[in-house]
Amino acid sequence: MKRFSLAALLLALGALLTPMLAQNKTVATRVGFVDADALVQAHPDYKKVQDLQAQARKEIAPLEEKLKPLNQKIASGQATAKERQDYDALLKTYQDTVKKWQDRQNPVLKPILEDVDQAIAKVAKAQGFAVVMSRQVAAQSGLVVYADEDTDLTQAVIRELKR
Repeated sequence: MKRFSLAALLLALGALLTPMLAQNKTVATRVGFVDADALVQAHPDYKKVQDLQAQARKEIAPLEEKLKPLNQKIASGQATAKERQDYDALLKTYQDTVKKWQDRQNPVLKPILEDVDQAIAKVAKAQGFAVVMSRQVAAQSGLVVYADEDTDLTQAVIRELKR
């Protein structure tokens, strides 16, 4: 019986000391938020992405304008077989064009996103944040219903990006 009591006493003592030992280590526990779109747009190289998007719009907009009336006819059930065929061909061209421009934009956007991620991590660590979430995603998902303005790291990250 003494053996059991000694083991229980040591276990209880360990349980009491563990939180005190853990308190000696400083662990970031704050949750922060950023406006991810604003960060990407604030990057010095974002102009390259905007230029590509403008070129893409010039090519894609006329295709969209041709698709709209055909789509309306199909939706209303008034399209002829030829119009359906034209719509399918035009839709394929539209999808291929969108993919072409996405494939051109992605290599330009990738280093920007990596820089943004690194800047977020640097600012978060410096300010004691353990987790940083996209404000838009948190709001849309309903995951976060309230966040103090002091948790917004957007401007600090923008300053870091401009260094």
